Amino acid sequence: MQLAVWASCCCCKGEVPSTVARAYADQWPSTAIFIANHCSQLDINASAASIPHPIVYLSKASVRKVPILGLLNERVGTVFIDRSNPTAAKQSVDRLLETLNRGISVIVYPEGTRSKDGELLPFKKGAFHLAAKSQAAIIPLHIHGTRTALPKGGLLMRKNPIHIRFGKPLLPPTAEDAGALQAFVAEGQQSVARMKAWHAAHIKTPD
Repeated sequence: MQLAVWASCCCCKGEVPSTVARAYADQWPSTAIFIANHCSQLDINASAASIPHPIVYLSKASVRKVPILGLLNERVGTVFIDRSNPTAAKQSVDRLLETLNRGISVIVYPEGTRSKDGELLPFKKGAFHLAAKSQAAIIPLHIHGTRTALPKGGLLMRKNPIHIRFGKPLLPPTAEDAGALQAFVAEGQQSVARMKAWHAAHIKTPD
């Protein structure tokens, strides 16, 4: 609830309207791992406002040190992961597994950082490894419009419509071998790329 209110307030203050297309919502499980492209800090708000599930975020540990943003993430229950510390990283994964077991969904930005030009960066395996371990479905989404509204490095929000499109849920492999996991990562990235192409072809406002 706190996360949804924070997201809605931030979007309203920026006077940024939002449209959401959930074509496969009738196939959504009650708990899932959502994955999205990442171009702007506003992606956090847009995701929270568009996902009708209780959610927590997975974020890299360095975000905790960012003024204001780090504090806000802590307040809404973000799980920080330090990839340079295997012990701490395992503890973060265990927390996320517990979160999923409690019926709370997780959202991950698998590019690992914000894209400056809007092009998709290679997806990291973390979200897909978590899905395989928990057997939770992955629900991909693409966010269009936040890069213009608040680009990477920007401080002031600009008025620009935000469009969010959800893809079909993806089921994780039953056996977590390296080949199956890599194919699952590719499937997730291809799904987000197709939605990005759809937005580029059908939405007149910039990304």
